[in-house]
Amino acid sequence: MNWRKELVSSYTRIEDLLTLLELDINQIDPLISAKTYFPFRVTQAYASRIKPRDPNDPLLLQVLPTNDELVSPQNFSDDPVEEEPLKNNNNLLQKYHGRALLIATGACAINCRYCFRRAFPYQHVIKSRALENAFEQISRDISIKEVILSGGDPLILDDQELKRIFESLDRIKHVKRLRIHSRLPVVLPSRLTKRFIRLMRDTPLQTSLVVHVNHPNELDSLTIESLRRCKESGITLLNQSVLLKNINDDTETLIKLSEILFLAGVLPYYMHMLDRVTGSAHFEVSDAEALSLEAQLRTRLPGYLMPTFVREVSKMGSKIPLAQV
Repeated sequence: MNWRKELVSSYTRIEDLLTLLELDINQIDPLISAKTYFPFRVTQAYASRIKPRDPNDPLLLQVLPTNDELVSPQNFSDDPVEEEPLKNNNNLLQKYHGRALLIATGACAINCRYCFRRAFPYQHVIKSRALENAFEQISRDISIKEVILSGGDPLILDDQELKRIFESLDRIKHVKRLRIHSRLPVVLPSRLTKRFIRLMRDTPLQTSLVVHVNHPNELDSLTIESLRRCKESGITLLNQSVLLKNINDDTETLIKLSEILFLAGVLPYYMHMLDRVTGSAHFEVSDAEALSLEAQLRTRLPGYLMPTFVREVSKMGSKIPLAQV
């Protein structure tokens, strides 16, 4: 199926997904009203990997809104990493030296309930001339060597739109590297079209694709095959995960995740501690538990399969290794 048509066929009603999974809506008490705050959305490809009749499936827990979202401690907020003050009246965020993050779209293929931008005011930054303004700003700052496409999910844009972005950045001579952060290669593997892969391969910019996989069950044979095609075309593939309670907060799951990522040609990159966004407190793993997991993984995995456990702290010049927080 064409990836655009597949995207349109995504589940946007909780009841439809639960029917597919043969789950009783009263068995798990989903928060139907959450659709009005942070809409429910799941692709068919992702839903096909959720185990039927299992209300505790780790993939289901990432996307199903529940009443736990109504519990929000004081240290949780709509802007957990304080991105709001960083906006320069456009869609360019400059947190770290030498890099700029370009918010290309506010749309996603799947709405993960722990998303740190679930309340981000995309309507204020995605405007008609936003991209042109961002390119102008990048061109004036010769310290920017790398541009990171983010969102939302930049791979929601079609190949022609991405090509225009690539070409605009390539014309800025001090920009050398392009990085794309996307969950689509995992939740909608059909998005990795031959045309997109050629686009990434043929741009003069040094390119890397950072995918987002939290659990080994998210990678089925089709997803692995799609990622391998990218790797074989010379695209650098990295993975970022979020450490999530009752989903991937155990040693065996994380070992299996690193191993299956490597099988797909992807190197583990970061293991993020949860950004404390409103409605996500039930996903949080304590720092002490995370440090224990990290220590256990180091004794079981080679260094190249070991993600760096980090926390993002606002106004810091880089992500902070968890042991230093």
